[in-house]
Amino acid sequence: MEQSRVKRWSQYLAAITATLSLAATGSHIGWTSPILPVLKSTDSHVPITSDDASWIASFYLLGTIPGCIVAALIVDRLGRKKSLLLGGIPLTLSYILIIKAWNPYVLYAARGIGGIGQGIAYVICPMYIGEIADKEIRGTLGSFIKLMVTFGELYAHAIGPFVSYWLLGYSCLVIPLIFFLSFPWMPESPYYLLMKNRPRNAMMSLKYLKRCVSIDQLETDLEQMQKIVVRDLSDRGRFWDLFDTPGNRRAVIISIGLQLILQFSGIAAVESYTQEILEEGDAHLPASSSVILLSMLQLIAGLGAVVLVDKLGRRPLLITTSLLAGIALTITSVFYLVKFQFGVNTIGYGWLLHCSVIFYELIIALGLNPLPYMMLGELFPTNVKGAAVSLANVVSSLLAFIVSKMYQVISDNWGVYAAFGWFAISCYVGVFFIMLNVPETKGKSLLEIQEELNCKKKKKKSAKGELQINTIS
Repeated sequence: MEQSRVKRWSQYLAAITATLSLAATGSHIGWTSPILPVLKSTDSHVPITSDDASWIASFYLLGTIPGCIVAALIVDRLGRKKSLLLGGIPLTLSYILIIKAWNPYVLYAARGIGGIGQGIAYVICPMYIGEIADKEIRGTLGSFIKLMVTFGELYAHAIGPFVSYWLLGYSCLVIPLIFFLSFPWMPESPYYLLMKNRPRNAMMSLKYLKRCVSIDQLETDLEQMQKIVVRDLSDRGRFWDLFDTPGNRRAVIISIGLQLILQFSGIAAVESYTQEILEEGDAHLPASSSVILLSMLQLIAGLGAVVLVDKLGRRPLLITTSLLAGIALTITSVFYLVKFQFGVNTIGYGWLLHCSVIFYELIIALGLNPLPYMMLGELFPTNVKGAAVSLANVVSSLLAFIVSKMYQVISDNWGVYAAFGWFAISCYVGVFFIMLNVPETKGKSLLEIQEELNCKKKKKKSAKGELQINTIS
């Protein structure tokens, strides 16, 4: 009754300001698309080779690995809020180095430092949002994670082709500065405060997050949170506890499996080399304009994911978007095969390549891209959540680095159509993995999700046992 009166604008505000850190990471990801062609040009102030360009793109992904490890070490010591603010420092420092860069090695360092910030943000944000959001809107707020990344990419893509190298750097530096001005005013996660035995602070945080709710209802919610925290902290969440219970093991398989599907669909390579990929299309629309259009459509798709994730559910979105992404990548692979292997003149058909690449990024923005990160905040208990999210993000970062680097290697040795064929097959395999392993978490509390992950098999066995007893009797 009272719960229906809750006003959740404060939860939306906390989620938006927290994910501004991810908008900064998105600008770092999008920065390479307009800038790498500029740096490789003859009049570049920092001349680079194609190999340098691939390292500049890849070092950012490599830097996320130590960032994830740092996040795991600090998230339960400093808290979700302070850890996220700490992650904003390397994201800011990276752009300062980019602006001042005088040789490729400075750019390597800048990109690696920025990657550390991304690693921290990617670990902390899903945890923070998963712990401050009501179950009715947790999926919606979790979708902000990738929506803000997409916004950051659009920001860099839209500004980059029209301004100088230095002005783009200063423009992108604005995003982390806004994050530092807005997020410090937001509350800490009440779950973390209860972990630290600070119930009074947890109540204050809950009051901010749940406006117009009676004290009785707040106390009821706090009591339920306390039960979850007490149960989760009965064991001291060590790394190997990730594999100690059936629920944890299942959650690890699900989270890493979803990252394998997402990264092997080629997202890191496509995002890093979008402009160069589209230039092969020989379409009337310039590649730089197509990249801007693509980012705008991704942002719209991300908004669609915000609406759909708590209406349709996680599983339907994951299955549908993985299948459609595979079809789009198949079309891209066939286009390159026909053009380069069979030597067919594709002039006049470049729109097909542009449409398939744009459709791929558009469709995964609806489900396959945001949901693996959003679900990290749902699948794990409080005591191992930091280690679990860090592990998933380390795996994700390593896979993204491998895919980004191997894309160039495979394209040079076997043809770009082979790389896109690999991406397409990964999506098709992913559809079966999701159908067999990924549970639906829509509308379930964190406690209910943990009970399902740990007791699903037991329930099935007990149901079979009851059926046998009834049959015998």
